[in-house]
Amino acid sequence: MSLARLLTLPTEIRALIFEHVVTEDQLVTFRLEPFQKDYYTSATQPALTRVSRQMRSESLPFWYECNNFVLHTEGRKADDGRKWLLCNAHHLDSVKRFSFWIRYVPLVNQRASSQGAISVSIYRQTKHACWHIDPTWLWITVVRKPVELAGDAKFLMEKLASIVPALSSDDALPDDYFGAMSDLRLYYVQEKTS
Repeated sequence: MSLARLLTLPTEIRALIFEHVVTEDQLVTFRLEPFQKDYYTSATQPALTRVSRQMRSESLPFWYECNNFVLHTEGRKADDGRKWLLCNAHHLDSVKRFSFWIRYVPLVNQRASSQGAISVSIYRQTKHACWHIDPTWLWITVVRKPVELAGDAKFLMEKLASIVPALSSDDALPDDYFGAMSDLRLYYVQEKTS
């Protein structure tokens, strides 16, 4: 099937095709380590968006609307996330789901290396709608969940609820999202170390 035939299909059918082709399970906004490439997909615009201007204008909104974009909250990966936010600033109002990965801070020994991360998410039903907190959270690792993890996730979701209104305005900028990432991590570390 040539590109010309695809473009002659009715708009509704093309929309279904684009939605199917550009949807991933989870897209991370940071550079992946070699071992992570088996499990995660980098948040780079799909090849379909580079076929033609018409294909790009029709398919790119689906990519932002249909995917969950992961923002890591610390270190180099947070810097990568900030760069991604800046590069995609014109499309942030189209994103319907972000997940924030916050590295777990052990209760017993805060200096110990963390073996996992907690993922909390925000979502919105439509473009320009207010962000909501997803009531479910995830433990990102193969290591057993620590006992206090549910309490940590509850704390993070409560803090996220206080941060989200600033992101729900139509003029939220990439630095607002980056600030939310940084604040979420800071509040969590302060809570665990106090």
